[in-house]
This record gives sequence, structure tokens and C-alpha cells, in this order.
Amino acid sequence: MLKCADDFFQTQGVLYQLRKGNQPHVNTTVMKRKIAVLAGGYSGESVISERSAKMVMNNIDRVHFDPILIRVYRDCWYADVDGVETDVNKANLSVMVNGNLFIPEAAFIMIHGTPGEDGILQGYLDMIGIPYTTGGVLNMALTFNKGLTTLALRSYGIPVAKSRILTVKNSPSNSALINEIGLPCFVKPNRGGSSLGTSRVNNADELTPAIKKAFAVDGEVLIESFLEGTEVTCGVIPWENDILALPATEIISENEFFDFEAKYEGKSNEITPARIDDDTMASVKKTSENIYRLMDCGGMIRVDFMIVKGVPHVIEINTVPGFSEASIIPQQAAVQGIDKASLISTLLNHI
Repeated sequence: MLKCADDFFQTQGVLYQLRKGNQPHVNTTVMKRKIAVLAGGYSGESVISERSAKMVMNNIDRVHFDPILIRVYRDCWYADVDGVETDVNKANLSVMVNGNLFIPEAAFIMIHGTPGEDGILQGYLDMIGIPYTTGGVLNMALTFNKGLTTLALRSYGIPVAKSRILTVKNSPSNSALINEIGLPCFVKPNRGGSSLGTSRVNNADELTPAIKKAFAVDGEVLIESFLEGTEVTCGVIPWENDILALPATEIISENEFFDFEAKYEGKSNEITPARIDDDTMASVKKTSENIYRLMDCGGMIRVDFMIVKGVPHVIEINTVPGFSEASIIPQQAAVQGIDKASLISTLLNHI
């Protein structure tokens, strides 16, 4: 009873202060979620990862989130604490910051390629109980394997190019490949990104060097038929209680195809929204959202298409797409009316 009486008189006191125009002290401190922004990786895409992570660190809402940049490399993991390389405890991804233990509550994965885009890092984070901004282990492992992704999409009735997976122990003759796939064709590492090790093959003499180039990047190589048409790419993000396909971007490469130089060194023209009719745009968006659901994706993805005679054919699914200041997803979000801070927040708030 005394406790109830105390509560009653405290309440009456607050009401009295309000009637007199005095505002009682209210604790408005916002509890910030501790976020590990993961960058680096084990592939040639690490330089792009650094740009993507920098964009997150520069634009994240620091009223609601407390981020720390952690670099993940084969020989070391370290946090960037005020410009000082600081050890990371891999048992829980914790870091000592100014004498205080920083234990992340979530991870914003900005590692393109292995181990951030192939399920390896996701498995580790699952084991230590930290949620993250991508799909799960199975989704990431499957979509990182271009050949298996193509097979899965084809089984769902989604148009894709003709393709063949090569291994060191299972590589048909060049003539057999050309008869099956045709020329021109594309030769690429089966598990890789940013078009590293990828070649367009226009004649039979170029096929062997292209295969060797791709094998230097990965132990499996994918041969795909050439699709001629308009290249577009469409981002999909979680939004409110559903997902949202963003306005597609048209890709016009100065090179033979949308390679590393075209993607990251300004050798392409990216037009958002793409110059395609409304029905084709709707088809691209719907297919992208269907793929997101069918493949059990998470976070943001980007689906690359070649529109052949009005029909969108899927080229690739990017489950940790480029996210620098100039990258395609932020461009598409801006056209949709979503600024970078809001985009980052929605990715974190949906995990």
C-alpha cells in the first residue's frame, strides 16, 4: 500500500508541476544499437568493399546507431578505432574502445566476394549469435555459385542464358563448347564478383585464354551464351513490412561488357530510371521481387538483366552489391526518394 501511495503522490506532484507550467525532467537518451560494419575480404573486390563500408560509416544515423569499422582479412581482423588498428576478439566480435568493451549487436556486411558473399561469414555470425544485413548461409552460398543459381532460376521458369560449368576434371573440348553454347559467349569464374576474370569470347581462338584466365580466379568456370539487348539492373530492399524493387538502371558500357573498369572506374553510363517502357520496367521489378522471395534473400540485392526482344533475362544476382557513394543501389534509392541514411537504417531495422 505504501508503494501505491508513493506512486499516487508522485503522480500528483508531476501533474501539479505541469499545471504550473514546469516540465518534469524526462530522460530522452536514445539507446544506440552497436553495429559492426564489416569490410575487406579475401578477394580482389576488397578495394570496392572499403569504399562501400566508408559510405555506410559516413551516412549511418548516429542518433540511433553506434558503428565501428572492422576489417576482415586472411591474416588479421582489426577494428579502426580513431585511426588506430585495434584487435578484434573473434569469440564475440568485440573490441576495446577507450577502455570500454564494444560488443556489436548486429553486423552490416560490406564484404563483396568471399567470405562476405558466399555464406562463410554468415555461418560464423550465426555461431556467435550476431544478426546481419544479408541472406542466410544457404542463400549466400547458392547465389555466389553462378552456375547453380542459373540452374535454380531456370527451374522456376525464369529466362536465363544457356550455360555450362567447367571444372579442371570435367572440361569438354572447345569445339563441343562452341557447338553447345555458341559464339560470342562469356567465360567467367563460377564463384566470384565484380567481373574479375571474366572475358567476352568472340571467336574460337579466344576461348582457351579466356578459360585459363577464369580458372586463375576460381576452380570452376562458367560458360554462358551471349545475350544481345538492353542491359539493366534492379535493386530490391526490405521496406516497411514487405520488400521494394527500386527503379531499374540502364547500363551502357564503354567496354565490350560491364566489366570491373566499367563498374568502378567510370567506363560506363548509368541511367536511372532505365529508358524502357512501363510494361518492361514492371516486369523487371516483378521478376526481381520474385527472385528475392524464391531464393530466400535478405537485406539488399541487385539483379542484373539483359532485355532480349522485350523479355528480361537474368544475368546475375548480387547479394552484397556495391554500396559506395556512386554505386547503383544508392542511385536507385535516391530516385525512389530514399536518402542514404534512411536506406542504411531500413537495412539494419529489418534484421
